[in-house]
Amino acid sequence: MKLFLMVLFLALALNAEEVAIVKSVEGVATLKSNAKVVSLTKGAKLSSKDVIMTENDSKVVVIFNDNSSLVLGSNSIFSIDKYIFKPIEKEYAFDLSLTKGSVSFESGKIGEVAPENFQLKTPEGVVGIRGTKFLVKVKG
Repeated sequence: MKLFLMVLFLALALNAEEVAIVKSVEGVATLKSNAKVVSLTKGAKLSSKDVIMTENDSKVVVIFNDNSSLVLGSNSIFSIDKYIFKPIEKEYAFDLSLTKGSVSFESGKIGEVAPENFQLKTPEGVVGIRGTKFLVKVKG
């Protein structure tokens, strides 16, 4: 039974759908993915439930599958809560969280076809998109 659970967990981890790629990393940033914390590097593939943490004087640029992009600033904690972009099936979800720090966001295709399915949660409220660009700062 224990071996079965280990194989099942490994299969689920390997099948995690890639939703974005890290375009660049300046300074020090870490990625928490599947309960593991690793140094974040350019070219890293991101999945739903991943958490990015940046340190002082750091910046991370992320490009999502729909060509939405974001720049995560210094001393930030950011998570990809849920991301679904399946235009053929007309399934969309884009849920992000910024616990602290700053993020600059520019929407891609999801902003055109399903802006109502986007939300960025902060400790003080939720940001939706009606335009294509915004900047959010959270003190923490």
